[in-house]
Amino acid sequence: MGNSEESVLVGLTEGDGKPVGVAPLSESEQYDLQQREKKRIRDERLQPMKRNFPYFAGLSLFFALAYTFCLYKNPGGITYPLFVAAACLCGVLACRKLGHPMKRGSWFLLAAAMALGIGTCRTAEWFLVAVNGLALVLLGCVFALHQFYDDDAWNLGKYFSAIFQYLVHAMGLLAVPFQHLESWLGRQENGRMRRAAMFGAGILIAAPVLAILVVLLGQADVVFLSFVREALGLLKPLTLLHIGFMLAFGFFAMYCLTGCSLARPVKEETVDRRKGEPLMAIAFMGSIALVYLAFCAIQIFYLFLGKGRLPQGYTYSSYARQGFFQLLFVACLNLVMVLACLKFIRPSRVVNAILTLICGCTYIMLASAVLRMLLYVRAYHLTYLRLTTLWFMAMLAVLLLGVTAIVWRPKFHLFRFGLAVVTIFYIGLVWAKPGEILGWDYVRYLNRAQLTEEDARYLFHELSADAAPAIAAMQLTGDEVEKLDRRYHGMQSEAGSAVAETAEAEANGAEMDSAETDGADMNGAEVPNAWMEWYYNLHAGSNYREMGLRNFNFALAKVKALIPDEG
Repeated sequence: MGNSEESVLVGLTEGDGKPVGVAPLSESEQYDLQQREKKRIRDERLQPMKRNFPYFAGLSLFFALAYTFCLYKNPGGITYPLFVAAACLCGVLACRKLGHPMKRGSWFLLAAAMALGIGTCRTAEWFLVAVNGLALVLLGCVFALHQFYDDDAWNLGKYFSAIFQYLVHAMGLLAVPFQHLESWLGRQENGRMRRAAMFGAGILIAAPVLAILVVLLGQADVVFLSFVREALGLLKPLTLLHIGFMLAFGFFAMYCLTGCSLARPVKEETVDRRKGEPLMAIAFMGSIALVYLAFCAIQIFYLFLGKGRLPQGYTYSSYARQGFFQLLFVACLNLVMVLACLKFIRPSRVVNAILTLICGCTYIMLASAVLRMLLYVRAYHLTYLRLTTLWFMAMLAVLLLGVTAIVWRPKFHLFRFGLAVVTIFYIGLVWAKPGEILGWDYVRYLNRAQLTEEDARYLFHELSADAAPAIAAMQLTGDEVEKLDRRYHGMQSEAGSAVAETAEAEANGAEMDSAETDGADMNGAEVPNAWMEWYYNLHAGSNYREMGLRNFNFALAKVKALIPDEG
């Protein structure tokens, strides 16, 4: 289609071709024309959803019901993978209905989503559970973009900008479901449904009026007020509001994201920005490469081979345990600089050779950083930061292979390679359950007779419930835990008071020493791991104090299994 302004400026022309009698459009008028044209194109692209509104509305409702039922007050239960399976099914059905068969690579994204969903209900590491949700959203966006766009030539920056545009434009389609509903109800054959919709709209409009009237009538009559309070106690308005919000969010999320995929607001083409002068890159990156060569030679000679004379006051162990984070930062910076050169500098064999040399030096830096971190771990044990840092460096080393490949093969799909690497590594981290690894590593070096409050704080409060098997292996009694943890002491005092009152009521005047002995037995002061019930309540939270079929979590179930039987 031609320029919007040209299509409007139609009229008489003079001999030189200039329009006569038509005033030029102002900037605001041009903007309005452009917006109307964009809306017209969007509406044309959304026609398949508009024609098949019952199908896509039903699909969105199914997604909303699965989302609400599986995840309501249940961020890490066994229904989480069921929700992921439902979301994958909705995506596949929507693509098929819109005439977009599954592409190569899409099944990998769905399989990765399922692996994350299953991994979520296997861990009680709530930070990882939250990150899993974000990872699933990103996988869903990549799936939609891959299905509806020709993304073969997209690079890393293009994909990230496309994901951002996709989500932003999806939020701009919130009115589309109502427009499609209005159009569908306006058809002659849907007269009965139109009347039902009008009836439902009347109920929704009456809701705020009813709320005001109930408040006024409750103030006018005490009996009516008590009746309203009893009704609200049964209905639980906050619960209904929460469920209603989740249903609405799930419905609009599915419908708008599907519509945004069909509307295709992201520009498919990519701009070749490789216009920079290679000579400048050779000077810049070449000087950096020379410094790296000298540094890497020192790493090999002093750190790896253990030869050479160190500065006064340094031992090889103290020398090796410094500079880890600096090396990790430089390795990440190298990755950014190499990708920037590939994006903005014209192709050059000399530049490629220098970038390959920098990639090789980065590997030596990563090896040096890994060695330093392992020495840290040997001296001070694992922590969450050290474990995830080692994981990140392993992933970075594999990603660097893809970066090295794209230096010489510009058509190499770096984003797909990077997506596969990051996805597999992250799934491996989730399934490995870092909390359990950290628990066993810490317990391995502990002496039960010399436990401190600092040890108890780390094991009971800083690690997740995934560490429960390692903690239970120490076979601590309630008395030992009470001496180490003040929170347990407070709980134990409350439980002791309740037990004493119960024993006094049941014994009906029994001797005090017998009641105290019974209370001690019931509290499990001398029974190993009897305190695990307190530990479970500490980590489970209100949503998992009582686990059922819907909110079953394998990691928390393992903690419950560690609690000794009362008999």
